[in-house]
Order: sequence, then C-alpha cells, then structure tokens
Amino acid sequence: MAWPFGVAIAKEAPESIIRVRNEYEDNLLITIGDVVTVNVTRYWRIPDLAFMDMKTRRVIGTEAVRGGFDETINIKNEPSTLTLNNLMIVSEAINRARDGRRVLVVVDGEEDLLAIPTILMAPPKSIVMYGLYTGYLIVIPVIDDYKMAFLKLLTMMKPSR
Repeated sequence: MAWPFGVAIAKEAPESIIRVRNEYEDNLLITIGDVVTVNVTRYWRIPDLAFMDMKTRRVIGTEAVRGGFDETINIKNEPSTLTLNNLMIVSEAINRARDGRRVLVVVDGEEDLLAIPTILMAPPKSIVMYGLYTGYLIVIPVIDDYKMAFLKLLTMMKPSR
C-alpha cells in the first residue's frame, strides 16, 4: 500500500521496532512484507502471522525467517487483486494465529493488499505492521476506527471479472 494508514514511524530499525515493541508487547502481532517481518523477527520476536513474498528492494536474507514459524501457507495473489479464496485463507491464518500458532503466508505475487482483509478480520487489539519503500514503518492498531477506514477502502475497490 502506497499511503500510510495508521501510525507512521520515521526511524529505521531497530529503533522503530523497539518503539512499537514497548507499546504493544503483548498484542497479536501481524507483519506484511519481507523487510518488516525480518526486522521484527531480528529485534523483537517471530510475528504471530506474517505475509511475505520473499522479494524486496533491499538485499536481506528473507529465507532465514521461515524456520521460526510453526507452519507455512503458500498462496498466489496477483498484483492489485484480492480474491475470495485468499480472503478465506487470510481468515484461516488469523484463526490459527489466535490459537497460538506462528503462521507464515508466502505469497506468489504481491502481499500488500492482503493488509486490508487482515485488518478487517484481525481481533481487537492486534497490531498490523508494514513498511513503505520510503523507509517508514506503519503500525495499525486494530481498533474500530481503522477497521471502518479499511472497510471503506475495500468498498471503493473495483471488482474483477
């Protein structure tokens, strides 16, 4: 997602991750994107749920993160697309994370838009984190106000045929 929804933190890791960790230590933790997931894993803990496509603009070892998760789900998600099948997979992944499993969703395609259903389906007081290519870390506390904003965003999307 190109624009920040949520709290934008302009500091690089580890400072940005430590700031979030101090505020949200016990919350269900969801990451979207390779760099954010690697940094959260390195400076905090394995996320409860992570979405990665194993690609990044920066050169980092994303494959090393796989070992910390209890299970991996592989999906295909075309650019600028959300499918009903992937919405069901996101729902199942969230349920598994709520049950105490650490779930990695490896996306063949783009993972960015999966943030929308993730925020809509995540339990209250979860946090969703993603990064912008400009270096900002975006933190979205899952509260009703953000859910409403993402629901409006979802309804503005054009259905595919």
